[in-house]
Amino acid sequence: MSGEKIPINRTLVGLISVACLITAGCLHLFVTVEQFAQKVAATGAFMRVGLLMFAFWLALPTRKRDAAWANVSPWVFVGLIGAVVGVAIRPKIAIPMIVVLAVIGFFLRPRDRKRSSRR
Repeated sequence: MSGEKIPINRTLVGLISVACLITAGCLHLFVTVEQFAQKVAATGAFMRVGLLMFAFWLALPTRKRDAAWANVSPWVFVGLIGAVVGVAIRPKIAIPMIVVLAVIGFFLRPRDRKRSSRR
C-alpha cells in the first residue's frame, strides 16, 4: 500500500469548494433564522469547508506543476509551524514578523545568473 498512488480529481475538489461557498452565501443572504434555526452554524460550516477545499484545490498538482508541498524542505516546514504557533500565541508579532521575513526574502532570493560586464 505504501507505493500506491491515489488518484485525486482536482476538478471535483474545485466543484465541491464552489458548491460549499455558494451554499454558504445563499444561506446567509436568503434564509432567516425563523426559517432555519441552525442558520448561523450551517453557514459557518459550509464556509469553512468551502475555504478548506479551495486551499486543498490550490495545493493539488496539475499537469504542468508538481504539488505545492513537493519541494518543501523539512526546515521550511518546521519554520512555518513555528510561525503559526508564534502568531497563535502572540498575535501582535504577526506584522513585524512579516516585515522581517520580507526583508530576509529580498536579500536571500536567487539572483539572476546574467551579469553585465563593466568593461
